[in-house]
Amino acid sequence: MGPRTLLDALTDLAVVVSADGHVTDMGAAARAFLGDRIPRDPHLRDLVEVVDPAFRAALSEAATAALAQSGQWRGSVGLVDPAGTTVPHHVTIRRDPDGGLVLLARDTTDQRAREIAENDSRAKDELIARLGHELRTPLNAMLGFAQLLELEPLTPDLHDDVERIITGGRHMQALIDDVLDLARLRAGRGDINKGPVNVLDIVQGVVELVEPLAAQRSIRRVIDPAVPLIADADRRRLWQVLLNLVGNALKYGREGGSVRVGIVPITGSRIRIEVEDDGAGLSPRAIDRLFRPFERLGAERSGIEGSGLGLALSHALVTAMGGVLTVASRYGVGSVFAIVLDAVDMRFEDPDSDDDGFGDHLGGHGYRGTSYGRAGYGEASHGRAGYGDTAYGDAAYGDAGNGRARPTGTGEGGAHGGRHARVSVGGAAGGVGRRAAPGGLRVVHVSGDPAVRAAVADMLTESLAADPVTVPRAALAVDAVRRARPAFILLDRDLPDASAPELLAQLAADPTTAATPAFVLTEDTDPRERTMLRRAGAVDILALPLDPASLVAAATALTAAMTAPR
Repeated sequence: MGPRTLLDALTDLAVVVSADGHVTDMGAAARAFLGDRIPRDPHLRDLVEVVDPAFRAALSEAATAALAQSGQWRGSVGLVDPAGTTVPHHVTIRRDPDGGLVLLARDTTDQRAREIAENDSRAKDELIARLGHELRTPLNAMLGFAQLLELEPLTPDLHDDVERIITGGRHMQALIDDVLDLARLRAGRGDINKGPVNVLDIVQGVVELVEPLAAQRSIRRVIDPAVPLIADADRRRLWQVLLNLVGNALKYGREGGSVRVGIVPITGSRIRIEVEDDGAGLSPRAIDRLFRPFERLGAERSGIEGSGLGLALSHALVTAMGGVLTVASRYGVGSVFAIVLDAVDMRFEDPDSDDDGFGDHLGGHGYRGTSYGRAGYGEASHGRAGYGDTAYGDAAYGDAGNGRARPTGTGEGGAHGGRHARVSVGGAAGGVGRRAAPGGLRVVHVSGDPAVRAAVADMLTESLAADPVTVPRAALAVDAVRRARPAFILLDRDLPDASAPELLAQLAADPTTAATPAFVLTEDTDPRERTMLRRAGAVDILALPLDPASLVAAATALTAAMTAPR
């Protein structure tokens, strides 16, 4: 591939100028942009003609000074396109070893438009937040006086009127709270307090809470699979999101149908919580607008109450917790909303503590002593056609009963008995990817990247027959090491909430974890970086992507050093 081919492949405007100022070459994008506005044998000074006059003096002065000092200049310049419109460009001018110049100009119109849109969005969120605060004060006064009136001896009609005021006021208060919550989350100021959360406990609580609505519409609720996994999440916020998703499934689902909530372990030490309904489903165009604030997709004409904020707020909350909220739907068949969160491996109790921080919260669900596949949370086949690890696909909705799995434990052959709102729990924990834990090495791996976690877990299991304990962020690492008592620790150089040196310092400060050897995984090959990490406390540095041979060699060397006579 010659120089001309390389220049033509660039989408940026690229021009090469010799030491005497003559243009010797330019890319296809530059030729199209300049057109016949410059001579056939152009000089550097001819290129100035396409620079907006308002920028010429400043460009000449700044570029000349920078090239004399460092041999390079970068800045924003307005260039006039063939239609006569000034278009913003980011321009780079670099002097080559022969004294010539290379000029590159990138159109930043889209970037500028994006910045304007982001600024407008921030301004709108700020306005909404201020408006919400201004509305809350008189609303609180109104509710307060209405509640005082409620205590007075009123006629039945007046009492009903006061009740309507209080009901409407509380509805408005909830709406204002949601608007303020969404504005704070979009501004990066959301109130999120993450920690290990028993997902099954929350799911069961939410499903029980919506029992009146389910009974009203004769909808059967099923929890399947019901694997008692632990997520790294904000308990209150996860409850809020699941209440919204399950509530929507009941409101928009088929009367007399069913709603299924499933807890599924997936690769990369993550958990997927699925909420499935058999309602009308959503069209692709509707899905594109689904998570926009105040977007109800025409439901406002159905008579079903709602503000259009629930899904937008749920999406923002899940994102703030470091997770993903997705939807798969087939029009006329139903929808599946899925929350994906990092998992926390709580198989081991802290031997130095009488309380593991959860009490009977986890043990009551048969969590301890159960292994969930590779890395504690391997892929599981949970008896539902078409619901794979990464996509739902059309196979999720087959012909037999819309492709919906027949949940176990429903009783009466799936018939709706009694109040039609019974909760069925299926998918025993021990049946999901269970295998005996390796009897040898135990290794804690701290990583915020699910792909890296999955790859390292596979390698530890296959190369060392080790039992991997994966940790999604630094804040959980010390507790995980105290519980698991591993042979050694692997930690990524960059973590979501800390750097490797910071985590190494935390581990060294804890008497229980200080003696556990730690290896740092990094893509950086700079010797100075590796020296710094060793000084921070790392036993050694292993390159990413991790090579099985280097992992085995490091583990072997560590074992030899620890067993050598002293």
